[in-house]
Amino acid sequence: MARIQLLVLFLCSVSFPSRLFVAAVRRTPANSITVQGVVYCKMCQLPGYVKSLDASPLPGAVAQLRCNNGGRKNAALLIAATTDVRGYFKIQTTKVTSAMARNCRLFLVSSPFQGCSIPVYADGEGAATGFPLKFETNAAAGGAAAKAIFAAGFFEFAPVDIASCPHHP
Repeated sequence: MARIQLLVLFLCSVSFPSRLFVAAVRRTPANSITVQGVVYCKMCQLPGYVKSLDASPLPGAVAQLRCNNGGRKNAALLIAATTDVRGYFKIQTTKVTSAMARNCRLFLVSSPFQGCSIPVYADGEGAATGFPLKFETNAAAGGAAAKAIFAAGFFEFAPVDIASCPHHP
């Protein structure tokens, strides 16, 4: 089957302009996914504060990918990641393909600061439903394997009140 796919892609690249070849590659399902994003602390001026967002990157926050593989409730997959000093996280797994990603959601699990610990879910998304994954691109992942890269949205924790914001160290 893989040889047939490669032959078809080769023939497409020879017979058609390169745009069609790229489109054919993007339609090939990826056998692993990566979910990435940044978590912020809203209204708190921590290191890295972004004035236009009125938020600071939140290091040490935990995001979790939850997938219901194949629609079977007892086949759930949970993978968590902790943000780095820039508030960035990346979750990679070979247990979920790009075709299965529609069964996955991303959740904010915890904040390192008690003063900035209320998850903010924009666009009507709630804590019970999480954030849907948004496809960004396919990328080569060592050899012939492909991985799909997803984003799940803009993530924020907020303080109960502005006075409870953590202060600069």
